[in-house]
Amino acid sequence: MKRIAVARISRLIAGWQSLPGTLPQQLGSALGRLVAARELPVGALLPSERALAGALGLSRGTVVAAYGLLRDAQLVASQQGSGYRIVASSNSPGAVHTRLVGEVSALPQQLDMSSGALPASPTLARLLSGLQGADLARIVSGLGYDAYGLPELRAVVARYYNDLGLPTRAEQILITSGAQQAVWLLANALLDAADAVVVEDPCYRGSLEAFRRRNARLLGVAVTAQGLDWPALEQQLQQRPRLVYLFAECQNPTGRTMDEAARQRLVALLRQHDVLLVEDGSQSELHVDPSRQPRPLAALCEPHRVATIGTMSKLFWGGLRVGWVRADPALLQRLASMKAVNDLGSSRFDQSIAVELFESLHEARAQRLAQIQHHLQHAEQLLRSEGGVDWRWTTPDGGTALWIHIPGADMVALSEAAARQGVLLTVGPGYSVSESYGEHLRLPFVRPAQQLADTVRLVMHLLAEQRAPGDTAR
Repeated sequence: MKRIAVARISRLIAGWQSLPGTLPQQLGSALGRLVAARELPVGALLPSERALAGALGLSRGTVVAAYGLLRDAQLVASQQGSGYRIVASSNSPGAVHTRLVGEVSALPQQLDMSSGALPASPTLARLLSGLQGADLARIVSGLGYDAYGLPELRAVVARYYNDLGLPTRAEQILITSGAQQAVWLLANALLDAADAVVVEDPCYRGSLEAFRRRNARLLGVAVTAQGLDWPALEQQLQQRPRLVYLFAECQNPTGRTMDEAARQRLVALLRQHDVLLVEDGSQSELHVDPSRQPRPLAALCEPHRVATIGTMSKLFWGGLRVGWVRADPALLQRLASMKAVNDLGSSRFDQSIAVELFESLHEARAQRLAQIQHHLQHAEQLLRSEGGVDWRWTTPDGGTALWIHIPGADMVALSEAAARQGVLLTVGPGYSVSESYGEHLRLPFVRPAQQLADTVRLVMHLLAEQRAPGDTAR
């Protein structure tokens, strides 16, 4: 039986200290919610009591008591010498919490530094403020259901790729409810349990979770300062994966972009194997270089061997749930069938707004570029001015976060300590196939300046506490 990594548990229960009850009840409730919601696979083993206690900064007795509550609630089974194994449960997350603690109360406000999402674009705000009743009436024509997406939007997205040098027809576009749904559809349509998927390491955590939900075998390829670990990639391709998933532009979380030589080398290598490339272009419009436009890797690939993901969320607003997949029509047919079961079709209102927004693409690009450049410059100056911590990072080619290495730090324990003070952080193991990068922090530099400064100083304070002698376990 597979044992769930401590780092993954820590990430999934972020904010657990805010739940009502005693420490064992808080921890037991947070874990119980994960089990009931099927976030953790049935049959897997929870971390050992000692390992979880060390990661969360707790006494072992607290974890023992929390696990005992889960056992009493019949969410886990224990056996001497084997640990705690997750068993099937039909309880809802809310019911689990009520059973362990009592009635659910509202959680206090927290500072969420786990997301690099940008505020809504002024272009979007202006468009919405100008809508009239007749505009809205046109949106509600027809039945409102279309698994492939609004035809006008599919045509506009195809034109977008044509302008980037990637010949595309409308029938090669499927509209999704954001880029995350695009990943989910590809994972569920193409993967069976134990199928292999090659991913970058580190990699976008949302996609890792989508692949894990399919019980896929994740094969990591390190992303270094010099780019991909090519020998490791060649070795992983020998295991005949179903998919290779990566970012060519503004990789999440490192922010690096592949140069032309790396793109040519990658495509030449993939041609030697029967594997589908999933190119995540969700951050492609977030370059810090004003002279650079997105260059889809798909332009170098055979059409039936690549699926490209895109989104409106980065340029315009995360609440505008419009993304897409560009792929061979035969693959899109499979995805559309699954999407029809999942949600019948993406929001027609959002799609209609997206059609209009594409007319202001250049304006939105200029706005985002100015925002990212300003915030990145400020964040790097802040880190350079804060002595006492060995902050290490490479200036990203794009994106909204810095991938920071702090040698000697235990970032999982630090993130737990930060959560106890109401600050949510995301740290390296959450982005890693092997739960590596325990000394790394993903710091969104696009947050307001005061929030960023407060977070940096909290990290410094917690690092000093972490390195001080003495046992602070509760």
